[in-house]
Amino acid sequence: MKKFLLLFIWLFFVTGCQPKTTEYVHYHNERFGFELDYPSFMTMDPPPENGDGIRCHGKGMDLVAYGCQDLHWMKLDDLTPNGFDSYQQDGIFYVKSSVDVDGTVHYTKTARFPNTDNGDIILTLQLTYPQGQVDSATINHLLKSFCFHRNN
Repeated sequence: MKKFLLLFIWLFFVTGCQPKTTEYVHYHNERFGFELDYPSFMTMDPPPENGDGIRCHGKGMDLVAYGCQDLHWMKLDDLTPNGFDSYQQDGIFYVKSSVDVDGTVHYTKTARFPNTDNGDIILTLQLTYPQGQVDSATINHLLKSFCFHRNN
């Protein structure tokens, strides 16, 4: 009986106390050359026919990532909602974020990349999620994975 109890306690600590790791699904957009890793608990909606990006949702999170071209006249500030704090990240992406009174986080990451063939490429990631209900490691992984790979 003692052996069974010790085995149970050992199994509980070995399996129950291990940090849970989030699995990710890798997405690569052929049309605009961006990619990201979104958590596997999110479901991707059917992609639009024009191939400009994706939309995923799950556990209160909503993710939209897309690209567009030939908008030389557009300023990056035009792509994100007003009233957000804005800062430059990594010298490339501009980030705007806010938290609603109900605790919903709104995060937008946008960048413009010169593309000599078809004008500039503008990439945008918009993420909405309930504050404190998704672990920060998952949010950080998703946001850092959003990047541009120039098509050669």
